[in-house]
Formats: sequence, structure tokens, C-alpha cells
Amino acid sequence: MTKTLGFVPIGLLVLAALVYGLIFPLNRLGAEAGAPHFGHAFWQVLLGGLALYLLTLLRGERLSASWPFLRAYLVVGALGFGLPMAIVTLVSPHLPAGIVPLAFALSPTCTYLLSVIFRLDRLAVFGLVGIALGFAGVALVLAPEEALPSADALGWFLLTLIIPVMLAGANVGAALLRPPATSSTVMGAGFLLGGALSILPLVLIFDGAYWPDTTALLLPTLGAAAVNAVFIILFAEIVTRYGPTFFAQFNYLTVVAAIGWAVLFFGEHASWYAWAALALMALGVLISELRNRGQTG
Repeated sequence: MTKTLGFVPIGLLVLAALVYGLIFPLNRLGAEAGAPHFGHAFWQVLLGGLALYLLTLLRGERLSASWPFLRAYLVVGALGFGLPMAIVTLVSPHLPAGIVPLAFALSPTCTYLLSVIFRLDRLAVFGLVGIALGFAGVALVLAPEEALPSADALGWFLLTLIIPVMLAGANVGAALLRPPATSSTVMGAGFLLGGALSILPLVLIFDGAYWPDTTALLLPTLGAAAVNAVFIILFAEIVTRYGPTFFAQFNYLTVVAAIGWAVLFFGEHASWYAWAALALMALGVLISELRNRGQTG
């Protein structure tokens, strides 16, 4: 197995977190400029996918139109990128800086739980303890009145909890569907374009169609599109080189990066409840991984 305790793997992981952490303030800037939530999510995912598609053409590659590829593009793209991004754009204006990214930190726990349901993993005591700690982190945010700014924020936070379930579905879907191996740019373009297609019905139903034709709208849209395009290549490279378990640590680094960007952009600071919840979730994943100790092959 490739060693992960080195400058390159850790550097790539930190870079991925720093890049993706930007998506949260960029979405908030788009909302403050008046962009419809689902429309903004659609544009950033679509433009990111088109940029990667253009890159594949320049490299002489093509997106496969065969069913295994199309199925992966649509399922993983929708659950892993399109629909979570739609929820992020919807809730970002209503929640503090450190709360929305916490949903991503819960995705490893949800992935394990879903893997057990689909018999891709086994149920174990350490795994159950890990699940319990993950949801204890959620409870820490929900319970005290000081953790959320208002009663209305509770509903928005509960909505974010759909995100880790979707991300878990994308992880399990990728394992079950698993199209033939191809380059990171090809799969990245397919995932983002599939994700854009999944958001399109929401745009039409909720009257979210618009053109980002002002500077205030265009800058966060292009910025978020660039984030999606760069991140998905980093995601594919890290998972290919070092494995999904190593990449799972990205979820916690993203929370820290998102809080740091929020301080820089808006002067916001996360409450100690967010930091404590993150610690519980991270501890839950570490304990859950003990279920694999001693396994071979």
C-alpha cells in the first residue's frame, strides 16, 4: 500500500480541503448577490463540468456514452455533487460558518452505516460506537440553544443532515456501479455534468433560472465552478493513489478550512459547539476504523 505519511499525500489532502472550503463563502456571496439557490448550484456544477469536458477534448479523451458510465455519472454525480450542492446553496445564508460543513464531517459515519445495509461492510462493536459518537456530535449542535442563532436555524441545520446521507449514497454507489477505469478528468467531467442534470428539475420547478450577468453574480459563480472542477480532480487523484480511507480525513479538514475562509470573508467565528461536534465525529470515525484492525487482504 502507498505510504500516506509524506509531504505529497498530506499536502494534496490539505490542498483539497482548502479548495473545497471556499465553496461555502462563495455560495453565500452568490446568495447575497441575489442568485436563486438552485440556479446558482446548477451554474457552478455545470460550468465546472464543461470546463473539465473541454480539458478532456484538448487531451484527446472522450466521455463514454455506454450505460455503465452514464449510470455512474448520473447516480454518483447527483448524490455526490449536484444535490448536495443544491442544499448547500439553500442553507448557507441561514447558518453560521462552522455549521454547514459539519454535515460533510458526518459522511464517513453514514457511509459505514449504508455499507452495512448493502452488505459491503460488517456490523461490529467498534462500528456501532463510531456511529453513536457521530450522531452525538449532531446532538451537541441540536441540544443547546446557544449552538444555533435562532429557532429557524434548527430547521435549516436538519436539512443539512440530508447531505451526508447523499454523500454516503454516492460512495456506496461508486463501489457498486464501478465503471471501467478511466482518467480523473473524464470521470470528473461526467460526475459534474450528471450532477448538473440532477439539479435542473429543481431549477425549473422552483423558478431558479437566471443568467449570472452581473459582476456580483458572475464572480462567485465562476469561483465556485473553478472550485468544483479543481476539487474533483484532486478527489480522484487522492482516492486513486492513497485510497478512500485516507481521503475520508478530508471531511474534517474541510470544516476547519471553511471556518477559516468564513473568518477571512465575513469575520465569522464558529462556536465551541461546532468544534466539539467535529471532535466527536472525528473520534467516532477513528474508533469505527478499529473494526478493521487485524484483518488481512
